[in-house]
Amino acid sequence: MAEPLSFQALTSSEYVLSTAENFVLYVLLEAIASGGNGVGGARLPLNLGVALDRSGSMYDERRLDFVVEAVKFLAENVAPDDRVAVVAFADSARVIVQPDQIHDKSAVRRALDDVDLLEIGGGTQMALGMRAAVDEVKKNLSPNRLNRVLVLTDGQTYEETACIDLANQNRDQMSFSAMGVGVEFNEKLLMRIAQDSHGKYHFIGNPQEIPGIFEDELTGLRAVSVRNGKIDVLLSQGVQVREAFRASPEIYGLGTPLLEDRKVTYEIGDLEAGVPGSVLLTLVLPPRKPGPVRIAQAAFRYEVPGAGERTVNLDVAVEYSLDRTLTSKRNGRVMNLVDQVSIAKLQAKAEEELKLGNVERATRLLGNAIQGTQRLGNIKATQALVGLMDQVKKTQTLQTKAAKTTLLQAQAVVRKTQMLDPEALKDLQKDE
Repeated sequence: MAEPLSFQALTSSEYVLSTAENFVLYVLLEAIASGGNGVGGARLPLNLGVALDRSGSMYDERRLDFVVEAVKFLAENVAPDDRVAVVAFADSARVIVQPDQIHDKSAVRRALDDVDLLEIGGGTQMALGMRAAVDEVKKNLSPNRLNRVLVLTDGQTYEETACIDLANQNRDQMSFSAMGVGVEFNEKLLMRIAQDSHGKYHFIGNPQEIPGIFEDELTGLRAVSVRNGKIDVLLSQGVQVREAFRASPEIYGLGTPLLEDRKVTYEIGDLEAGVPGSVLLTLVLPPRKPGPVRIAQAAFRYEVPGAGERTVNLDVAVEYSLDRTLTSKRNGRVMNLVDQVSIAKLQAKAEEELKLGNVERATRLLGNAIQGTQRLGNIKATQALVGLMDQVKKTQTLQTKAAKTTLLQAQAVVRKTQMLDPEALKDLQKDE
């Protein structure tokens, strides 16, 4: 029987300079799930709670119409064992489709066609919608189902802390995917909800993209092979973690690690078949005598639905050497990801500087990020960042609709990991 996943550790260099006081080494810990879901490759049934913003602004640009179209698509594509509840929220929340009703297509159509008749106000109380969706998911909660809440909104919300708390309190039972349409929503909040719960964050610049985003989300859920992945890292004596980033499928910081007896755990969540789930660590190594050294032990813990928890263990080892020629060689794949993380950090820092009114410094940071994307050959990211810099120079702010749209587009492109194709990787390795 084929293994359900592979787990590997790649280091930026196989050799470490013995005399260096603080040698910086990048370590990529990566898990890739194979195809097939659960035991025998059976597809895992869905258990979804869909929370839809039906505030007054959702009538702009026919946003609500496209949401209705997207949910109708869901109803047309559910399997007999899937459960999908739909919640509409504004100043209050109302369940408009019960989990079992999703199979009654005529009832779903009636509920969606009448969504604008609901007496739920015109504001945006996202926490109420999330809580109602969570309650519906819990009715069919099972480790052998894909349990997720989908949240779509176009505006700011009250009680942001309550939204974050809901995602964190339920993260062991379900993930949350957050979708922001337009430019008025709080992208930091939606990113936090998705990242904290190992779901997905989507920026929807054009309301016409809503059905496609729902379809992509559904396709991703169908492709989940293993559940609740976690990477445990036990550092050897003297080794320190300076930074940790989720490196794929999206790039974001994992915060300051909470080490306990030199051990730290990074949660990965569910893995879609063929899509790497990885963490990039920046380690600082102490000087040692020449020779092979194990700098860490890593384990990937995960669940195979219907078969229980499994673990894959591996050692992370390097060779200490006095030969600077050896220690200067770099792994092309790891350094490519290091560059992508650095570009994402530059973009985020530029945004912070612009909010502080430091336009010149923000422009300089964006220029550095653009140089990085050009060097990597990432055309989409280069175009997005050039567009953002042009808006910054023109408006000196992020407050205009055009500037905010350009910023959100740049965030989405830069955050998405660009995987190297095999030929590009060969070229990089030739240059080493």
